[in-house]
Amino acid sequence: MKKAILLLAIISFFYVACSNDNTVTPDYKHEIVTSVTDQIILPNLNTLFEKSIGLKNSVEQFSKDQTTNNLLDIRSKLTNITEFYAKMYVFNIGQAKSNFMNRKINFWPVYNISIEKNISEGTFTKFSILNLGSAAKNLPGLNYLVFKKQNATDLLKEYSANINRVRYLKLITNEFHNNIKQVSSIWSSTGNNYAESFKNNNEKGLLSSFNLLYNGMYNVIDNCKVTKVGKPGGLEKSSHTNPEIVENFYTGNSLNLIYNNITSVEEILFSDKITSVSTYIKSITKNDDLNNQIKNKIKTIKETIKSIKEPLKEAVNTDKTNIKKLHVNLKELLVLFHTDVRSILSIIITGTDNDGD
Repeated sequence: MKKAILLLAIISFFYVACSNDNTVTPDYKHEIVTSVTDQIILPNLNTLFEKSIGLKNSVEQFSKDQTTNNLLDIRSKLTNITEFYAKMYVFNIGQAKSNFMNRKINFWPVYNISIEKNISEGTFTKFSILNLGSAAKNLPGLNYLVFKKQNATDLLKEYSANINRVRYLKLITNEFHNNIKQVSSIWSSTGNNYAESFKNNNEKGLLSSFNLLYNGMYNVIDNCKVTKVGKPGGLEKSSHTNPEIVENFYTGNSLNLIYNNITSVEEILFSDKITSVSTYIKSITKNDDLNNQIKNKIKTIKETIKSIKEPLKEAVNTDKTNIKKLHVNLKELLVLFHTDVRSILSIIITGTDNDGD
């Protein structure tokens, strides 16, 4: 009898223990993709679109009245939207990438020879502008036309000397706005509704939405290391510096763009407003060791950027110590993504925007 009671107690214990273990393992990949889409991508695209309307309106006003104040207004709005777009580059994935949206919007360095030739000849139309290479319009072209000369008075003289310069500025602003409208439409529920497709994508491995998102982050880090810092700084395949190829050469805010690029990666990794990638990593590693390595590396990168006091186009020759430090730390962050994190999260690394260079 005692044995029967003991056996019954043991069975009851295990039944209760199993009944209490109702913990459901979160589908982190799906939760990350969904929260990033709803909390970051869609709101930021709405903001980007509104900023493009503001810029378009300012250029329209400038075309009617070429004053210093109107030019400065354009400069302010253009700088703002360029730096905001730097936070969106990480989402050049899926349908946005297959439609070459980033290549349309921000393919640099600027092809200023083509711009000046078109302005000089004056035969361009709205339709011929569509066929121009991306480097002669959109963000590279706009930043060239608005910041070609830092002195506003000197630049206004060029606009006064040839009305074609105003026409060209207006037309490429309209095209830039239309490209922002297109990328917004790709994700929007009133357009292609890629946001829903992205969130509900059942593909595994290479074509899974989480894999696409991860590769978006990886691509940003690689692009910062190779194209934005390494090549201008003589640290990628050549020891010769090449300041002319820094992003936004004429505007001089290249470092701000890199800073915002890295901040966009940091947000996906650590933001409290989403299901973050760091939460997923910790669920597997059961500690914060790797997350802290990544967090500290990003902190060092951002601190190094802030320590560079001159525009990047000058710093590649005058502050080589910090430029090299920035390049090394970007490389080390890339290694963490390519080895440790990739292995833990079972990621397939695809090509980056630097492939073939």
